[in-house]
Amino acid sequence: MKQKIKISGPMLSVLLVAALGGWHYLETRRGAAASGDFWLCDMYIGLFAAAGVFLALFGAIFLIPSIPGKVKGTILGGRRVPMEICAAFAVLFLGAMYMVTLPPLSAPDEIAHFSSAYAISNQMLGMEPTDEYGFVLMRKEDEFLQNVELVSGNAERTSLGRTLTEDTWQKIMDRATPLFVTDEQKVMVSSVNGQNHTTPVSYLAPAIGITIGRLLGVNSIVLAFLGRFINLLFYTAMVYGAVKVLPFGKMVFFGVSILPMALHLAASYSYDTFLMGMCFFFGSYCLHLAFAKPEVSWKDILLLAVLAAMFGPCKMVYAVMMGFALLIPIKKFGDWKKWVIAAAAVLVAFGIAMILVNRATITNYAVSTDTYVEWAEETTYSFSWILHNPMGFARVMYDSLVHLGDEWTLQLFGSMLGNLDPVLSVPFAVVLGMAVCLVLLSLRNAGEELYLKSWQKAWICVLAFGCLLGLMGAMLIAWTPLSSPVVEGVQGRYLLPVIPFVFMCLKNDKVVRTVGRDEALIYLMGAMNCYVVLRLFSIVSLRL
Repeated sequence: MKQKIKISGPMLSVLLVAALGGWHYLETRRGAAASGDFWLCDMYIGLFAAAGVFLALFGAIFLIPSIPGKVKGTILGGRRVPMEICAAFAVLFLGAMYMVTLPPLSAPDEIAHFSSAYAISNQMLGMEPTDEYGFVLMRKEDEFLQNVELVSGNAERTSLGRTLTEDTWQKIMDRATPLFVTDEQKVMVSSVNGQNHTTPVSYLAPAIGITIGRLLGVNSIVLAFLGRFINLLFYTAMVYGAVKVLPFGKMVFFGVSILPMALHLAASYSYDTFLMGMCFFFGSYCLHLAFAKPEVSWKDILLLAVLAAMFGPCKMVYAVMMGFALLIPIKKFGDWKKWVIAAAAVLVAFGIAMILVNRATITNYAVSTDTYVEWAEETTYSFSWILHNPMGFARVMYDSLVHLGDEWTLQLFGSMLGNLDPVLSVPFAVVLGMAVCLVLLSLRNAGEELYLKSWQKAWICVLAFGCLLGLMGAMLIAWTPLSSPVVEGVQGRYLLPVIPFVFMCLKNDKVVRTVGRDEALIYLMGAMNCYVVLRLFSIVSLRL
């Protein structure tokens, strides 16, 4: 009697990636035939091969060793790879694939973040960051990145990748050689962009990459990728640290860290990479102190204070993350006195950083009665309007949640990648699949210990909702014209720093998942990411 071949979920996902990858190769070839750039097919084959390597290696180090009785005889020699290393491997490998698929300066507002990182690089090299008018100084070679033609032969100019098309890749290939630049190309010139006024440390990682590129004397394309790659390394390190210290919820955290939008941002110049990484680690370390470490030391308090001072001023609304420290039992500090001193130390560090970085911004919002928003050519809402119209303010916030909540949720997963480009989207089937995977990962497994109590879950949800309201309030004042009935400018990606902790709150003793393995769900999310990057590359190849 013939033995039936059983196809598992992970095996089926690999077969689907292979089949759909072949389909999108045909689309890429069609686009290459229309443009005459058949090197796009070679790039796609390389990307397809990278997806295969990832799925094979990830299965070997993460999936196969988790199958009972299947550890011996694997390439691991019977050993399980620690979860934090598996997470770092997945984030770095998948992030690099997104970095190539969605090339430099294609992420939201990435040109502004690139210019700000370049200014920090100038300071690292002992140079003036900007000219007398506030424009960032950069090499003549790198000025190309922010001042390219939209389409060949078109006089209109913009930053590279702002609208991602096949022509973008053509320009990248044209500038990729020679590898090294001449002395004339190293001459510093004024750019067309200024510097973002935020905490400089948020651009430290990409600035290191830019500095390395400048010291090596490489061309603008290689330099742009170097800055992105160092930023991706920073995000990888933060995910590694967060997963390592988490006492529970490692799998759901792993899943959120490899969402398409998270990986796209992590492989860009955006300071959202810094915010995600720092908030991930801060919240995870607070949970580590609350549930794993027997007592809180002064070194722990110093670390929390430094972290709060670093990420707090970048976007002030994420200061709510400090509320995670309230989950730590007072008895772990020794007594009330030590707890008060510790809390004061963290708050003082945060307050000093806020004053140093955002004093002018806070003062401007506090005293301003009218703020003009250029994109709408109107004045925006103000603190004064909110104080005099509390019911109107409540109506705007409520209507925004009702009418835009679904859009924000889709954006959280990646409904608009690139520069908020609706064409460069994650298919709804993938969004739904990833959402289901995260929910299943959030459920309790049979025999699994529960850590969070009801009040702690409620507190985490309050912090997350407070972050959302803070984001809406900030964008109401800074970006929304008075004629708009809803808040403009809020994007789902802004919720990424808090969303893994919200998913952790779903675990309870009422609903228990008795089938399926966490490792298989994570592997499925990795496979879906491979499909997404292959589809995105084929789409760009067809945009002539």
